[in-house]
Amino acid sequence: MLKESQKEYKSLHLIGKPVLWGIIAGTLLLLVYFSVLTFANSLRHAVEQFKEMWYWVVLLVAGFGTQAGLYTYIRTVFRLRKESGIAASTVAAAGGISTTSMIACCAHHVTDFLPVLGISAAMIFFNQFQNLFIITGVLSNVIGINLMLKIIQEHNLYQKGTGVFSVIMEINMKKTLYVTGIFSVFAFLATLYISL
Repeated sequence: MLKESQKEYKSLHLIGKPVLWGIIAGTLLLLVYFSVLTFANSLRHAVEQFKEMWYWVVLLVAGFGTQAGLYTYIRTVFRLRKESGIAASTVAAAGGISTTSMIACCAHHVTDFLPVLGISAAMIFFNQFQNLFIITGVLSNVIGINLMLKIIQEHNLYQKGTGVFSVIMEINMKKTLYVTGIFSVFAFLATLYISL
């Protein structure tokens, strides 16, 4: 009876904790988005910008939240298995991609502060490359998610035959990461070309 309750706790812990952290991370990123725009201009401006770019904001928030959830899942499984350091560098790299993604997604909002600082030339630069920053954020989310799924697959951090991971893990994540990386480079270069 005790072992069953421990298994149930581990199962809930493996699902609940990553989902919670994913929601928290996504919500915090959305709060940062609204806070920056509200502070720089007004709440009305923040809402108008969100209405204008909601699809990009939702993609960025969902991607960042998914990365945070997957990162939490990986760390939780390693801790439950009492394995430390197995993929620490890979998980750290994935965490770095998550951070880079958040910075890239919010970097174009620096333009909201630049007039206050008197840096109008930089404002023109950031406005011209706003789409590039957004695309970079979305692409880094996709690469980060793929990288974390590769970690899960390589270290068998899922139960085979059950759940969502089992279905997703039928895909070769290493090959998918290469394809995603190549596509991201081309998408970045195309967006850069259009921005110029």
